[in-house]
Amino acid sequence: MNFRISTLADKNQVENLWAYCFEPREDPFFRWYFTHYYRPEQVLIGEENGVMCCVTHLNPYRLVLRGIQVNTSYVVGLATHPAARSQGVGKQLLQATLEEMRKKQEYVQILMPSHAGFYQPYGYELYCHQWQETRNVGSLCVKVPDSLQYAFISSPEQWRYLASVYEQYTQGLSGYAIRDEVSWRSHIAAQLAEGYIVVCFMDKMPISYAFYRIATPMIQCGEFIYTSFQGKKGLLHYMYNHRSQGEILQWNEGLHDQSYRFYSDGKKGHQTIPFMTCRIVDVKGALEMIPYPAEWTGEIIFHIKDPLVAWNGGNWKLQVNHGQGHVKRTEDTPTVEMSVGALGMLIFGTVSAKALAYNEKIHGNDEDILMLDKLFPVEHCFINEWY
Repeated sequence: MNFRISTLADKNQVENLWAYCFEPREDPFFRWYFTHYYRPEQVLIGEENGVMCCVTHLNPYRLVLRGIQVNTSYVVGLATHPAARSQGVGKQLLQATLEEMRKKQEYVQILMPSHAGFYQPYGYELYCHQWQETRNVGSLCVKVPDSLQYAFISSPEQWRYLASVYEQYTQGLSGYAIRDEVSWRSHIAAQLAEGYIVVCFMDKMPISYAFYRIATPMIQCGEFIYTSFQGKKGLLHYMYNHRSQGEILQWNEGLHDQSYRFYSDGKKGHQTIPFMTCRIVDVKGALEMIPYPAEWTGEIIFHIKDPLVAWNGGNWKLQVNHGQGHVKRTEDTPTVEMSVGALGMLIFGTVSAKALAYNEKIHGNDEDILMLDKLFPVEHCFINEWY
């Protein structure tokens, strides 16, 4: 299989495979994506004898990871031609994405899985789940101040209203995407192609917003973001006023939200959904780019298993001094063993080393597991990018 970056001449074939596997050509998102967002230089193609067998898009992002900004590529639209399926093509394409990203010195990768079980054997693990709330619109009646006001976003020019809310919502979180003006304009244009955007104001200040579309009987929110509980209630009140247009409201939010504890009936309509996986592209690069506790000095030797690429596997020594990590290969005997997927979860801060050890994703003695927990404290992870 030969892999290469696409050119403009490949666009029709890329579109055809997307339409076959995902949205049809007449879908509003399809039209917007390939008219305004698609960049051939961000698409990786796999060919056999000159025939396109598979394709994926490596869309560039910047993430906040443990308080620092890192470059990454978001693997989107991984598609295999039906005639090439069940031949290991998907695995080869994933390997090719890692090779391409390593060239660009991008050390972590993100991917939204349609089925996590396909990707987990290849070192991908879920770093972000979300709450998914499904409520009867008629039950959303909440008391809000008279000073609460609402307005539609009708143009990308209004992006600053959303940006201020998003920045407050993501403060203190990890794994989320940085959105600059270009990104916001793109998000708004994509949403307006298939739905609506509402902003809730308190004393003329934006305190929440929602991306939504009305698909009777369901009102679906693609993004539901707020600066405070007052902002969240404002959105629920707004949706309550749509009870003549929809019966059910569905929205997602970060796992750090604790509102569910106060639901009068939490037996129905409240669940977690898997949202985003992470994957280590380069062990050395990933471990050296993140910060460590400033007060910790020491070293740990561990063995990594990587089923896709040889450059990550083997024994590594991590030395930490005043918050800075240095990583090198070693012939010394490791005291900890883990998969590259488990390492990804540690780096992103998804779960503790103790939890990974309990689930048999890490093997080591109690002292080493405790050391890993000090080096990689758990973070509240969140991301809400769809493409």
